Amino acid sequence: MKLMIKSGGSFFYDGKRCTIGAVISLKGLPYMVTVSHLFRGEGDHLTVDGMKLAVTRILKNYDLALIELPPECIVNITELGSAAELEEAFLVNNIHIIRCRIINSGVSLLYLGFRCLDMPEPGDSGSPILQAGKVIGIISSVMLDNCMGIAISSNVLRSLGR
Repeated sequence: MKLMIKSGGSFFYDGKRCTIGAVISLKGLPYMVTVSHLFRGEGDHLTVDGMKLAVTRILKNYDLALIELPPECIVNITELGSAAELEEAFLVNNIHIIRCRIINSGVSLLYLGFRCLDMPEPGDSGSPILQAGKVIGIISSVMLDNCMGIAISSNVLRSLGR
C-alpha cells in the first residue's frame, strides 16, 4: 500500500530518518521540500515510501532541498500560512509534536522560542512549523544554549512558484 507523501512525513537518507517539511507544486509537478544541510548535494539519493529518489535542486541561500516526486505519487500539497508573531506554534512530524512560540519573523526567516525541557532533536531538522493548521516554516537550526530555533519562512516556499 502506498503512503501519502505529506508535510511532517518521513524519508530516509544515509541510514537516517529525516522529515519532509512541505510538499509543493512547481510548474504542475509535485516536489518534496526539506533542509539542504542534510545532503551532500544535488543528485544525492534518498528513499521515500520505498521509492529511490534524488535531490533535484539545492537552494543553499535558504538551506532548502527540492526533490521532484514522480507523478504517480499520492501527495498532499501543503497549505502554507503566514506567521503570527508572539503566538504559539508547533513543530510537527510523525514522531512528535513540540510547542514553540514565534519570537520574530522576517521575509525569509522565523525566530522560535522553545521550552528548554522540550527541544527539537537532531532528526527534527526539516520539520514543518504550524500555526492554525498551516505550515508557516521549516525548522533549520536550534541553539540549545538559549532554547531558540530558526526556521525558513513559508514566504520562501511561496516565492519558488513565481
